[in-house]
Amino acid sequence: MSQLLTKTELSRLTGTSQPEAQKQVLDANRIPYVRRKDGQLSLTWDMVNQAALARISSTPAANSSTLPSGFKLPIAS
Repeated sequence: MSQLLTKTELSRLTGTSQPEAQKQVLDANRIPYVRRKDGQLSLTWDMVNQAALARISSTPAANSSTLPSGFKLPIAS
């Protein structure tokens, strides 16, 4: 079971301690969350990590010109 972010961790992740501003940051980064009855946001580290992995997997292909010079991956056949 994944661990919930503390208020401090959520503030550090989003750069703000205001729930509405946190919501905007999370929405902009496509990170899912649950709004509790008290208005605070709640999410787990798994939610954060899955959003990060989804963002990485949607980047351009390995053969693109965005790779640093000298960095080569074999082409899958």
